[in-house]
Amino acid sequence: MKKTWYEIARYQEKPMDVNFELEIHKKLLEIFQVGEYYYYIFNPATASFEYVSDNVRNVMKVEKTTDFTPQYVFENMHPDDQNRFLAHEQKVLQFFSSLTPEQVLKYKVSYDYRLRCGDGSYKWILMQTVTIQSDDSGAVIRVIGVQTDISHLKTNNQPSGLSFIGLDGEKSYYNVPVNEIITVEINENTINLTSREKEVLRKIVEGKTSSQIADSLFISIHTVNSHRKKILQKTNSKSISELIIKVLNYNLL
Repeated sequence: MKKTWYEIARYQEKPMDVNFELEIHKKLLEIFQVGEYYYYIFNPATASFEYVSDNVRNVMKVEKTTDFTPQYVFENMHPDDQNRFLAHEQKVLQFFSSLTPEQVLKYKVSYDYRLRCGDGSYKWILMQTVTIQSDDSGAVIRVIGVQTDISHLKTNNQPSGLSFIGLDGEKSYYNVPVNEIITVEINENTINLTSREKEVLRKIVEGKTSSQIADSLFISIHTVNSHRKKILQKTNSKSISELIIKVLNYNLL
């Protein structure tokens, strides 16, 4: 599980910014509650909760907020839900890897599972998470999660599917099978390449080297390499091959 989270975070380690308080409240307002809940700030790079709200003691019957950790969650998850949880988180990794850096902050992840409380009873928990901090390449740095007790709504005792809820106008995907490949809508307006970046991109597609691009555009190699890096970040591409495929698939030029 930690390996999956590390991949989502791309091994980022950055200090928490206290100015995130307003952003956190904004995200909380976007998540509708239907029962008792608690929330937390999760750092996937360290696989740890940096903050857990005090109400976790009432909902999960734990003595201290520090008792509630990612390891506690997995170890106290219903045995029938553990494999599904792992599969969902791996699907989350796949989905977020397909997003542009701008889209990473615009999706809420939602699914449920059963957790054992401190008194030994199980509760159905609806987990909803939203990324609140990412870097320029779209690597997830911090996530705010809200977990709600929905036991009173579970009349059939069956789990709900994995959903990716689009915010700020993004398309939503509901009850996504873990073996289904999702193609996230991407276009020139979403990526927002500058005119100069498009010029460089066109030369890259033509197979030109950085030196050749620099000569033809009358700019330095350093500037070309800077543009190349930005283009890869904006298109969420890990290689030139992947970039060219996206150029062809989404008509970026």
